[in-house]
Amino acid sequence: MDYVTRGVCGQEGCRERRYYIDNGLWYCRRGHLQEGVQVAEDGDDFGNLGKIHRVKKEIREKSTKTLHGRPAWTLFLQIYQLILWKQSHALVHDHGFPQELEIVVRDLWALRLPDYRLKITESNEDEDGDTDREVFSSQAAQSDDSEVGFKPNSRFVEWPRLIDAVALCYLAALLMRVPVCVNDFYDMIMQQQIPFTRVLANVPPEMREKLPPELTGILESNKLPEVEHLHKAVQALSLFYQRRFEVVLPPLNWPILLFRHIKRLALPIEVYDAVKALKSLLDVTFEYPKPKAAIERKKSHHYPDVELIVLIIISTKLLFPFDDVKRYPTTNKEPAAQTMDWSRWAIAQTAFESDSHFKKNIGKDAAIRITDSDVLNMSTDQLDHYMDWYADSWLDTSAPPGRLAELFPIQRGDIQPSSATDPGPPSAPGVTPDAIQKKLDTLLHEVMQDAKPRRVIPGDNEEPKRPGEVYRRYRWESQLSGTARTFYEMAAQLAAVPLKTLVRAVTLAEYQIARRDEKRQHREFFENQGVEVDDSDADQNIETEDSGDDQEY
Repeated sequence: MDYVTRGVCGQEGCRERRYYIDNGLWYCRRGHLQEGVQVAEDGDDFGNLGKIHRVKKEIREKSTKTLHGRPAWTLFLQIYQLILWKQSHALVHDHGFPQELEIVVRDLWALRLPDYRLKITESNEDEDGDTDREVFSSQAAQSDDSEVGFKPNSRFVEWPRLIDAVALCYLAALLMRVPVCVNDFYDMIMQQQIPFTRVLANVPPEMREKLPPELTGILESNKLPEVEHLHKAVQALSLFYQRRFEVVLPPLNWPILLFRHIKRLALPIEVYDAVKALKSLLDVTFEYPKPKAAIERKKSHHYPDVELIVLIIISTKLLFPFDDVKRYPTTNKEPAAQTMDWSRWAIAQTAFESDSHFKKNIGKDAAIRITDSDVLNMSTDQLDHYMDWYADSWLDTSAPPGRLAELFPIQRGDIQPSSATDPGPPSAPGVTPDAIQKKLDTLLHEVMQDAKPRRVIPGDNEEPKRPGEVYRRYRWESQLSGTARTFYEMAAQLAAVPLKTLVRAVTLAEYQIARRDEKRQHREFFENQGVEVDDSDADQNIETEDSGDDQEY
């Protein structure tokens, strides 16, 4: 067979340079057909091997092109709007929020859209020119005017972050007086009950593939969100809508939230009336600060959720203190006429919390927090559930599977059990609201069944200590111990703030109560002496703290 020396074959790594002709087609010496090269034999057979015709390759359309400039900004807003709709839709159809919530979220978002439209269309520069240099950031904005990031006080338009979408849904629920708190939305984020983690997986591939990386980074979170960030986002949005559009935000629906917190903490119902009394005494409104007071009230202990929990803690310490000091009421009708067994309370709370940790199955909120050390202690069923969650959360199923994917199935349903008696690991059961309420009722029954009445000592006898006396104040987190620390930690979880922040908030409120009590005694003393007292300076700054360790008053 005659061979013709030509270029390298290149098919399947073939380096052959010698070729032969068979039926008008070129083959290399190893038998690889050469694409695009054909030889047409001469009909008269004049000894000519034929003419070579170059077959043009099929023109394929280029893959999706990443957008830049104004088209990229427009696409980003469209994707953000889609995510916002998916979150509000999940709240309405999966969590029982009112149907009108989607309308309120849409209206709040529509108030901000004109600013973005002006931002996109106001520049006359070429899209391929300097407009590509626009900086996008999901971090806090710096002093440089060219950097963006949501700031309600800024004169420039700020691009929304992913956490702002959840905060916007919370503001819509607040406007509708829905009895929810920030911790409820944070739990839904961690349990993946609303789109947040891997949120771009809910966006059509043809949209997210055109989004440039700098805009994708705003919507993709590479670490677990912190509840403090959600608090700050809600407060920033509340100030923005109040200042820019004069939206009047109502206070929390605190009576229902107060009842929910009391039931979750397994406290006697007498705490409810005590909180109402403290609310009137301290003039607490459970509202987000107005723009004029934003500078003075921008700290975390002024969050409405924190203010409500602070009053619960102070009321509990007044009526049912954590120490063993004996205090006797004057009548059996006083709120503090019964005692609480705090050791029994701690045992019941531990049993309630241990029920939610992974036993046989792993929930989504626990799976997202799992570390490498947790994996070493997992059982076979727990590993199966964790890998199922990982496949559902992180694997991209929009692209067609490769040839080898069929050999390695990722779903346990694709694998046949080894026998009829081995149906495979059970699926993770869902926790229904009715089941949660039943557990709370059981918790409250276990705690309240050990409540005992206090001995009543009537009269004005000053020897026995009365409820509210010898009140202990914890100024620092390190001073908490035993049942007091457990109670504070649970309260901090409900308030969705760190324990250190809650301890400071309680200390400031206790200091304010002490100052008002001193002023009341001061006023009564001088009124008995017939001297008029000027109370114009009654409202002083309560942010200052006197030095010293925990005190009793």
